[in-house]
Amino acid sequence: MYRMRSYTVGFCKIQLFVAAAGMAATLGGCSQVTVPMGSNNVDTPTVITGAISSSTDIAYSDVDEKDREIISQNLDLVAEHLDSGQAVDGLALPWLNAVSGNSGTLTEIDTNVFGETGCLFFKTTANTIAGIKLYSGTACRDVSRKFAVTALTVAGA
Repeated sequence: MYRMRSYTVGFCKIQLFVAAAGMAATLGGCSQVTVPMGSNNVDTPTVITGAISSSTDIAYSDVDEKDREIISQNLDLVAEHLDSGQAVDGLALPWLNAVSGNSGTLTEIDTNVFGETGCLFFKTTANTIAGIKLYSGTACRDVSRKFAVTALTVAGA
């Protein structure tokens, strides 16, 4: 017959493997590994594919929502010209976000599909803390007939 070796601690006998299991459980509870899976910040989305940079990610981080609102307000001026029958060819509209200090100029406003879709294509420069870049964008009218920037990407120079 096989007999296990036991040790005496005080008045109790503890088997060797029980002591080892207890130590492992005690030490295992002291260490943790936590990995954040997302962000609770709804204003700035978490870019899950951050390792694969794209021009869209750069445009979102450089030209924020307030800048896009100001660009949209300037494009509302273009819509007023279009609604009154005036041409907007060669029109350049400056924009400035007084809070962030970002600024730029809207140019190359393409109105070819405006009558059909209510959208405009445009290019804008943006002078931000990251430098001066050229962006291509799309803005469309919403239900209240106000423009909203729906797409913005870094344009090739």
